[in-house]
Amino acid sequence: MPAALIMMGTVASQRVAVTPRATNRFQQRPSQASLMPVQAGSRPSVLSTFVWFFLLVNGRIGRQEFSLGFFGLMLADMLVIRIGSKLDSEPRYYTNSPPDDDISILRMLLIASLWPFAAIIVKRLHDLNVSGWWALAILGVPHLAAALHVKYWIPYLAIVATLSVLPGSKGDNRFGRDPLARAGI
Repeated sequence: MPAALIMMGTVASQRVAVTPRATNRFQQRPSQASLMPVQAGSRPSVLSTFVWFFLLVNGRIGRQEFSLGFFGLMLADMLVIRIGSKLDSEPRYYTNSPPDDDISILRMLLIASLWPFAAIIVKRLHDLNVSGWWALAILGVPHLAAALHVKYWIPYLAIVATLSVLPGSKGDNRFGRDPLARAGI
């Protein structure tokens, strides 16, 4: 398959062949970053699978992969916050003044962790055959929570639970192959 390029999937041992051809707007148009030439019989590295799962927004992931990835990132963020707050040696005083404008390493790490969260949410939306741009609706959750007079984390929990429970669209869709078919289920 000299003209074909191999796009890696969520399971490291299985790949989808994508041949260069004209696509319309309803077919998946693979990005150049996700395509890599692979020799027949070779396997993508763990690093390339990690990069695809947490850093790229193309493709689809199933319910189990979403849940494991999301809660794994939540645990990592909790550890970063716990360790970062212990390393911050300055005492915190309660005052009426606004918080400092300094950018600490802890804040930078938490901001950087937003991209992996976005990547797995977009891939899960792709599995539901919904555009990943709907992930931007999550930005309205704090306003929704304030309007409903509920704690801010309750709508977030409802969104994550919904994405973890809803089955994806059956068969291939415009965003890629069915994750269950790739896994042989």
